[in-house]
Amino acid sequence: MDQDPRPRRQDPLLARALELRADVARFEGRWRPLADAERCLVFSWEELERQLVELAPSDLQAELVHRLLARTKVYAKLKPPEMVLREILCVAALVLEDSGFDAIDPS
Repeated sequence: MDQDPRPRRQDPLLARALELRADVARFEGRWRPLADAERCLVFSWEELERQLVELAPSDLQAELVHRLLARTKVYAKLKPPEMVLREILCVAALVLEDSGFDAIDPS
């Protein structure tokens, strides 16, 4: 039997797992866990989503909340809590960002 000398294409699931591991390692390298840090409140994903949807200024941004939080939630258990917090803050900033279209004076 001849072996194929070409490298095999990497399994997409394995590639995503390796990418996620590298992301976590970079994050932990930049922000080490704080040993004596006071813990924050506890709330559910559903409560977080409900509040972000309520704050969203448009239906489009509310739909964006659903999609982005669903993806964040999928990988949250594989990441340090502070990394998940950062992603939640990014979702909130993106959803609440004023595009400025209403503020532009056409004259």
